Amino acid sequence: MGDARESGLIPGHNRLVLAPSAPPEIQRVLDLLPAPVHELRSLAGPGRPWLVRYGAEAVVLRRTDADRLRSFTQEIALASVRWLHAFLLDLSAGGFVAPTPVPHLQGDSLAVVDGAICELLSFVPGRPMGWGDDKSIHESGRLLARFHDGSLATRARAQRPGALPLRLCRPSRADAPVAEIERELAEIGYDAELQTVVHGDATNSNVVVDAGVYRFVDFALAYKEALTADIGFALWRNGRADSDAITYDAARVAQFVRGYASLRPLRSASARAIVVYMKGRGLQLQHRLELRHGSDETIMQRLNSIQRQQLELERAIATALSSA
Repeated sequence: MGDARESGLIPGHNRLVLAPSAPPEIQRVLDLLPAPVHELRSLAGPGRPWLVRYGAEAVVLRRTDADRLRSFTQEIALASVRWLHAFLLDLSAGGFVAPTPVPHLQGDSLAVVDGAICELLSFVPGRPMGWGDDKSIHESGRLLARFHDGSLATRARAQRPGALPLRLCRPSRADAPVAEIERELAEIGYDAELQTVVHGDATNSNVVVDAGVYRFVDFALAYKEALTADIGFALWRNGRADSDAITYDAARVAQFVRGYASLRPLRSASARAIVVYMKGRGLQLQHRLELRHGSDETIMQRLNSIQRQQLELERAIATALSSA
């Protein structure tokens, strides 16, 4: 009889089970699990997380290869992931539903395999939110507010190793409005604002809906930052009419903020601050892109759109806050 994986027989099982095939680099991680895998599915295409079912467990396997880690030493990258896992455990202990570390990689929730950092996190079920209508945009704003309540309730912690807070975002691209945004950050009192662990990417692409309940599924970009900045970061994507749009939809921006403010009231001055943080997000993305030696013209195009639409967006947010 040939190899069990080729025949469809999984050792230790009394019945035939179709054993899933896996790329070699993924299979070497699966071999560390405490039970045979009976379902393996890529969640979002090449290089993205995998849904793995084994025994009674359903987990998400994330693999970050060495090429994506070239901006950090492996020591910093590992410390960064451990920081995130500790935060997720604290967050879940407080009752907020989020992916939590699963210590099934030979007793740990992470392992280094072939130079790549591999993580195992619990699977949060639900259907992808998609681009979202008014109701779902409003609900995703409320979700971010609930997360902020949960984050503020966790224990104090140092900054995440390798984080890139706004005060450090200085892309080298000549047309990046670094000085202007730094001036605006000072004017809105960025350094004095309440700091906590923010989601960092609270966009519709990281939200699932299960029986009408909205939940985040990816916290990979979490770090300590000004709390209100997280709203602006989310609106970098959520505030567009569709994923490819360069300009921003003031009504969508207002709906998201209205949802957030229905649970966590915001000061009127937040209208300007949120738009400044949207622009700050553009600087942050451009800086990260340069660290990876990448190229994406849409980042600066969108940042310039926010600059042109700033007053329109501020007015829409102010109106939303007055009616929240």
